[in-house]
Amino acid sequence: VRCSPPASSPPANGRTDGMPRSHRPPPTAQRQANATGSAAGNAAEPKPEGGSLAMTFKIFLLFAGLMVKVPVGLYFSCKLLLFQSLLLMSPDDSGFYATIVAVVGLHVVLAVFVFFVWKEGMPDWWEEKSE
Repeated sequence: VRCSPPASSPPANGRTDGMPRSHRPPPTAQRQANATGSAAGNAAEPKPEGGSLAMTFKIFLLFAGLMVKVPVGLYFSCKLLLFQSLLLMSPDDSGFYATIVAVVGLHVVLAVFVFFVWKEGMPDWWEEKSE
């Protein structure tokens, strides 16, 4: 014989529809279902920004790699190819000038990184205002 709980007490999982927790839709799906039901709910709901964090992380990793590869690549390519082979400088002089070129290259990468981060952080109304 199966006994059911009285109708006045809520189910053990706290849900009134009787759906077990394992079959419950994720919270984002519930929010989207509620937002499509009414236009007012859609305006009040914040936009999900899951892709923004991933894009920021990809940009960070790209520029972190460039901040290592660009100065090292510029140093050795300028030292060996440009200054020693083409301009016939001594190894000491070519190393000095190649260091200057590598530091300038690093500053260019840093400036482009700051521009990308600054542009990404701008509010939407700023971009609409400038157009």
